[in-house]
Amino acid sequence: MIIASIAGPSMDQALQQVTAVSRHADIMEFRLDMIAKAEIGRLLRSTRKPKIATCRPVWEGGGFAGREADRIEILEAASLLGADYVDIEYDAGEAIIRSFMRRRRETRVIVSKHLFSRVPFRVQTVYRQLHATGADVIKFAYRAEDAADIVPAVDFLALARSDHRKAVAIAMDEPGEASRILYRRFGGWATYASSGTGESAAPGQVPAWQLRSLYRAHALTSRTRVFGVIGNPVRQSRGIYVHNAVFQKNGINAVYCRFAVADLGRFMRTVMPLLGGCSVTLPHKERIVRYLDSVDSTARAIGAVNTIFRRAGKLTGTNTDAAAALDAIEEVTDVRGKRLLIIGAGGASRAIAYEALIRGARVLIANRTEARSRRLAEQLGAVHVKMTDVARVPFDILVNATSVGMYPAVSEIPVPEAILAGKVVFDVVYNPPLTRLLRAAKEAGGRIVPGTAMYINQAARQSRLFTRKEPDLRLMRRVFHRQG
Repeated sequence: MIIASIAGPSMDQALQQVTAVSRHADIMEFRLDMIAKAEIGRLLRSTRKPKIATCRPVWEGGGFAGREADRIEILEAASLLGADYVDIEYDAGEAIIRSFMRRRRETRVIVSKHLFSRVPFRVQTVYRQLHATGADVIKFAYRAEDAADIVPAVDFLALARSDHRKAVAIAMDEPGEASRILYRRFGGWATYASSGTGESAAPGQVPAWQLRSLYRAHALTSRTRVFGVIGNPVRQSRGIYVHNAVFQKNGINAVYCRFAVADLGRFMRTVMPLLGGCSVTLPHKERIVRYLDSVDSTARAIGAVNTIFRRAGKLTGTNTDAAAALDAIEEVTDVRGKRLLIIGAGGASRAIAYEALIRGARVLIANRTEARSRRLAEQLGAVHVKMTDVARVPFDILVNATSVGMYPAVSEIPVPEAILAGKVVFDVVYNPPLTRLLRAAKEAGGRIVPGTAMYINQAARQSRLFTRKEPDLRLMRRVFHRQG
């Protein structure tokens, strides 16, 4: 079930949040510690859905700074006025918990524990403490600094599942996002979401509409296959929109999440065994090779992996960027025999140069740091060009494989506009979709290939590896551009 936290901070905002989130949430949690001058009866009457009353004290990360007796009185009033659940902190003490347990014919009890500091804890100890209360639902939330920090939540839910207990376990903050999405995959009773407007009640809450419509979190099962993107940061990734749309269109029981990974080794040991595959982005494309069972010839030659897929329990790494880029260019022109000038000497440059050479192009490489482009050209058997000579070198196709022109520096351009007339120009940058480089090339009579074409092509190749089914490219394009 998806629980929407209604946090105001004003009464009017709280009521607006109830209306806005109603079709996405199964239960409403009213954060009475965060809503100024909360009218409890009016809040509870604002929805027919089950209601949780929470009044979190400052000492447990909440907003209520008054006397403990007053806080308990607020929760007792909520119980009398029709709250279906009352949330009591484990550290409120046994006597308070027992007093609410005696009222269970009126209101069921959630006993919760929140750890906001990075203090060590043992999952088994926390679980035993909460389990011993006999509460209707037990809830454990703690801060996450890395995607691997979702593991204690998974372990907590496994303990609850073995005891047939209703439980919630959440790794808070952005790195713990997957714990909120995958709750049913690991046997959780519910997850907490933001209303999507106003203030979030806890760090890292996902909007309720995303949980229901994008991730279909409420419909996941223990058989759901989990995929995702690993990198740091991953907040900007559009893969969650593209891949989840494909899963839903093809009726595949799978979900694609974001994993903000700082400690790659720890993630590969603890979380990767739960995944069917993943996309890999910076800064892990090169280092991840050491953790895989095999790497195909393309990824090995490029020296970078952007896709991992599992076959017969083994992890294989490949690189879909290279072929995706050349496929996008060849929708406009064949590259065989053409002079293809690449600006940049990083991972994208290496991948595109490698694939272009295989397809018979004559590859030239230029970069602001001359030593890097010279070294890359020598390694691949391409031609090195000084950036100062770019305006004098004949070429047919220009590839910008740098971040020049990417949002927010959208006015930048990597080469002089005068050299673009009549050329085919491809830009790996896809935010914005039409960069200054592409606009200048189009105005000069050239043919352009936007970075979005490469992104869709590589995502489609990943989807085939993940699902062994053909993705709907039109759907992928539509979803991608909708999120632009």
